[in-house]
This record gives sequence, structure tokens and C-alpha cells, in this order.
Amino acid sequence: MKRYIFILLSAIMLCACGQSSLPVSVWKDNAFRCLEDYKINFLAGKEDATEPHFLKAKKEITAGNDMNLLAIAYLTKYALHTACLESFETGDFARIYRQEPNPANMAYCHLLKGNFNVVEINLISPRYVGIIKAAAGDDSALAAREIAAIDDALSRLIACGVWVRYRSSSEKILLIAVDTASSQGWRKPLAAYLNKLQTFYLERGDKDKAVRIQERIELMQKAIE
Repeated sequence: MKRYIFILLSAIMLCACGQSSLPVSVWKDNAFRCLEDYKINFLAGKEDATEPHFLKAKKEITAGNDMNLLAIAYLTKYALHTACLESFETGDFARIYRQEPNPANMAYCHLLKGNFNVVEINLISPRYVGIIKAAAGDDSALAAREIAAIDDALSRLIACGVWVRYRSSSEKILLIAVDTASSQGWRKPLAAYLNKLQTFYLERGDKDKAVRIQERIELMQKAIE
């Protein structure tokens, strides 16, 4: 997903490259800042502060009538939901895509929806190519290795979310997600993956591990009360 944030930033700075006398478009600057605030608050689990930032970003981008950036904003939203194991509807993106088709955007949307067989690998970030190949054989071991190798924390978490939502459960992938969210201080995805991991252990009859995860969940909840 970081690729799409960078596209927004690049769009903001494009007019200044080699032309330092030209001002940066205010609406692009505002849109980027709002989308960043949306991402930060979403991952922190600050529900009340989350949606207003996305609406502000959408308003700024709409003012500039840039359909591609608007599509990227929605893909950013979908990616964050994916990282937190949440479902989402793609109707808004589909309407924008009809206005301004961009195959790379559609490839990323297919990835987030788990449509691995129709993702055009040459249009997707190289970070995700490994899990697309692993998905073809439902190979959790390969997927875990590929996900662990992703250098960007949020992209790694998105890859975990895609796999956990659309392919077979894997303790290793769930643990990668928990460790990633924990190391970044991302409360919302951490809670989602801890609950998923506890369910994983309960379904396999590993009560000791399930109890330890429950204790960790309770400790986390007490810390924020």
C-alpha cells in the first residue's frame, strides 16, 4: 500500500520538480495530509477520528477532479481494512474506475479482494508477487516466507490480511502479523490478529496457547482503559 501513498505524495511534488518557483497545489497537499492522518488514526484504533480524515481527503481530491488519485485513496482505505481483517465493498472504486480506468489500480484491487487468479503480476508491487504465486497452490509455508521477506511493515501486514482472509489459516502468518502490528504500535490490527490467533488455537484444541493469547488480549485492554 505504501506505493499508493507515495503516488499521492509524488503527485503533490510533481509540479515543483525542476520548477521550484511553482507552488504545490494546496488541494493535493491537503489530501495527502488527510489521508496520512486517516491511516494513522485507523491503525491506532481511534474510530471517532478516522472517517472524518478520509472524507476530508476525498473532498480535497474531488475538488481537483483527479479520478486516479481518488481511486488510490479508496484503495488505501481498502488496504487498511484488509490489514485489519475487515471486509469492504468496492462499489465506489468501481464507479471511479469506469471514469478513468487504470489497470494497475484494478490489479491491486483484485489482490485485496483475494482474486489471485486474475491479478496481473506485472502490474502489482513486487512485494506481493510471492504470495500470489503461493496462493495458486494454497501453500502457506511459501506464503509465510514471502510475507516475512516484505521489508515494509504495512505492506507485510496487508499481505497477512490477504492471506488470512482468503486462504488457509497459518500459525506462522498469524504470528508474523501479531509481531508486525505490535512492533509498530498498531492497536487495531494487533487486536484483530490476536483474536484470530486465539480462534486458530481453539479450533485445533491447543487450549494452553489459547489461554495465553486471551491473557495477552486482556492485558492489552487494561492498558488502554
